[in-house]
Amino acid sequence: MSVINQMLRELDARGAAPSTLPAASTGTVRASRRPAGLTLGGLGLLAAGAAAIYWMLPAAPEVVEASAAPVAARQEVVATPVAMVPAQVAPAIRTVPVIQDTPQAPMAAVPAGPAIAPLEPPQAVMPARVQGQQKPLPPAVPEPSVPVQSADRITVLAEPAVVKTELSPEVEAIQHYDDAQALRRAGKLDAAIGKYHQALARNPGMTNARTQLARLLQGRGQADAALSLLKTGFEQRADDRLAIATGRLLADMGQRDEALDWLARGQADLRPADHALMGALLSQAQHNEKASQAYQRALAADPNQGGWLLGLGLALEAQGRVGEARMAYRSALERGQFKPEVIQFLRERGGMPAP
Repeated sequence: MSVINQMLRELDARGAAPSTLPAASTGTVRASRRPAGLTLGGLGLLAAGAAAIYWMLPAAPEVVEASAAPVAARQEVVATPVAMVPAQVAPAIRTVPVIQDTPQAPMAAVPAGPAIAPLEPPQAVMPARVQGQQKPLPPAVPEPSVPVQSADRITVLAEPAVVKTELSPEVEAIQHYDDAQALRRAGKLDAAIGKYHQALARNPGMTNARTQLARLLQGRGQADAALSLLKTGFEQRADDRLAIATGRLLADMGQRDEALDWLARGQADLRPADHALMGALLSQAQHNEKASQAYQRALAADPNQGGWLLGLGLALEAQGRVGEARMAYRSALERGQFKPEVIQFLRERGGMPAP
């Protein structure tokens, strides 16, 4: 405002100075002062508005005081924008004095202290995102004293649980059978018989256990018990091995016809020895042709059996086939081992001279 007042005083001083112009030009000068006064008034209002806006804005880092410049320079700076301001800006400038008279409340409300709050200790300050993700720690609970019984129980629970699977009857039968076989080889026949019974109790259809037990019973003189055991097993489940075992047991017991009947039931699984046994039984029954056929089937699998060759020779000789019988006797003498009296018989029937 001091700048404006000074400019007004200078203008007034210029107006009060004695004019050197003639009196006829006075009216022209007064007429030219009116637009100049309006212009200066507008400039004053503009300067007042600029000053008010300046004081409302935050302070700049460095401010150059207006008093440092000469009055003429300030007049040129203020007067320069006048030519660029359009006429329609004047109404907006007229409202600026109201802002000039208004007290600068915003500037007084700004606190003198720092705008940034003081930092708290590092351990208390935490970003909001981290605070949202961090879980609160549970309160510390004192560990109770655990008695000895509770400690034992916790230890037991910590150990891995042993899952016991129940074995099937078939698997248990196999285990008992293996134990019985080991006991039989060790000569512990009583214990072996007990294990065979346990195996059959778990699995009655176990043929191996039934035949092995029948042999042990027969060896102990319990042939009837062994025969009943085999026949019972065959009734439960027809098995060629049980039929053959029953036939062999009956042959040992002297029951020739029944033995042949049971051996015929197991015809599909007959071994070479079983065929030879049937040949011997058929020879006893005077079924020489069938006997020779049974011996030939046995010798086809194992031709080096001297006893079977002897049986074949007898069956052929009974049929009148002397030449074939002599060849069978000679083969038996060459391949078998016999008692002296049997050797003498073979030499005589084979047509061989005495040594």
